[in-house]
Amino acid sequence: MPLSDYQLIQDELQPYFTGSRTKSAALLAWFLEAVWRIEPEDIDDAICDGSGDKGIDGLLVDDDLAEITVLQAKHKEKEDGRQGDLDLRTLVGTAAYFENDASVDGLLAADPNVQLRRLLTRMDVKKKVADGAHANRLIFVTDGTLDDQGRGFVDATKGNQPPLDVWDQPRLAAVARRTRRPDLLDQTVVLEATSPPTVIIRDGNAELAVGIVPAKQLLALPGLDDLSLFARNVRLSEGPTRINRELGQTVDDPNEHDLFTAYHNGLTMLTYGLTITGNEIELNGLTVVNGCQSLLTLFEHQAKVTDKLQLLVKIVRVERQTDLADKITYRSNNQNPVDIRDQRSTDIVQRDLQAQMQQSYGSMLFYAIREGERPTAPEVLDNKTAAQFLMAVYLCEPWNAVRKVRLFDTDYRRIFDHTVTAHKLFLLKLFVKVIDEQRNDLDAELRASFASIRFTLAFLLSQFLRKSDLGSQLLEFPERWLPGQVTEVEGALLPLAQEIVKSVNHYVISEARDRADNGEDFDPKVAFKSKTAVGDLEHQVVRLSERLAMGVDSYWFEVEPKS
Repeated sequence: MPLSDYQLIQDELQPYFTGSRTKSAALLAWFLEAVWRIEPEDIDDAICDGSGDKGIDGLLVDDDLAEITVLQAKHKEKEDGRQGDLDLRTLVGTAAYFENDASVDGLLAADPNVQLRRLLTRMDVKKKVADGAHANRLIFVTDGTLDDQGRGFVDATKGNQPPLDVWDQPRLAAVARRTRRPDLLDQTVVLEATSPPTVIIRDGNAELAVGIVPAKQLLALPGLDDLSLFARNVRLSEGPTRINRELGQTVDDPNEHDLFTAYHNGLTMLTYGLTITGNEIELNGLTVVNGCQSLLTLFEHQAKVTDKLQLLVKIVRVERQTDLADKITYRSNNQNPVDIRDQRSTDIVQRDLQAQMQQSYGSMLFYAIREGERPTAPEVLDNKTAAQFLMAVYLCEPWNAVRKVRLFDTDYRRIFDHTVTAHKLFLLKLFVKVIDEQRNDLDAELRASFASIRFTLAFLLSQFLRKSDLGSQLLEFPERWLPGQVTEVEGALLPLAQEIVKSVNHYVISEARDRADNGEDFDPKVAFKSKTAVGDLEHQVVRLSERLAMGVDSYWFEVEPKS
């Protein structure tokens, strides 16, 4: 029986009950990671829930934008709990505390609880408000459902500044369903080890079993053919890599089977129930979180597998709602050459975006977040390409888009922030398409470096869009056009991309000529890899295009949305 919206949210909250967090604080912590996409290590610093918090359960301060987000969370003990307007009014009233430095002093003088006082001091809120920061957003989070008074107050305050953004049970449940970790396969499996396994018992229950299991038994596990056995793995098959080819050759040679266990790392499996009887290992629920590549290679060569070929298998029992499974997945994979992108593949942000894409564009585009996934749509956008184009188009830093090590590490949450949706990713796929089509029209020297130059072209295309009101709206609210007007949007982007390429070519030729006249050399590749050079390129290209656009109303993006 499927979980109700309320129970689903409660299940997702369980790993967030750490330390002395209240239920409201746990709800807010989950929201900050799942919805607002804050790094887990930054969440505690943003929360100040408790009595005497003056209606402020959390603060987020954006130093670059000089903006302050004020949050309040309310947990409901019952599934049909209703949320009225009183708490909403309290939150709206907190905006006055951040109008100027004197009002912050007033908040501090009003005897707030220690957590709030420390939060205000730690974030240096008074100074930042004095320097121009202000409360630009009020967020109310509740696992209850707005009643008539609550809905009425939300409607009445639409258009007010700062805006009130309410996330109640139906809205939160939609996120929880998208970001929920894949469950273990709901099946009972019995493995027969070659000898009694080593078992760790705690509180009367088997917690871990380590044993040697014949490969033929592992090849009979459910979920191998459709890859559902590896739902929690950070990556699937990487194809015919050197390691996989060598492993396949080993499997094909029966003389290697006796010692296979000695030089193979084995598998790590998770289960909800673990029972050991002699040599038998009974699992209630299962998934493989390490050893996917090996098991898939064995599956491909199963005709050559003999009874002598055995693997070391480690099985760990986990509770249904715990972060232990995530820790095991991360640490067992971290011992092998798995990059940071692989580690991010199963996190809450990527799961959410993949589920959004499936819901909105499932028949058109597949958002790939793991190596070896099987696309369910004719076109694919992988999250590495998405990160690069998000960096170029929305963060306006094409020179950083080529620094792959940063995309899923230091800049990850900045790139995949809470404003990134499947609609923006689909728009970026259109960017990729129209820009890639212009490669052959680029100057010959640029053509050879297209892999990095395409990000600057995408940045310039986004700057062209920002020259018109409709273009700016397309970037920020692509869902007003997509998916209903894909052909019209692509048709409007194409001539802009063509003009950009013409302007870039003109810029490169002019710069080379001018530098040559001064006895200097011009390397066009440099112009696409540094902040200063891209800024100059942008200025020259946009200025040229503005001259071309004089008196031509349809030069910029002018497609009206139908929704």
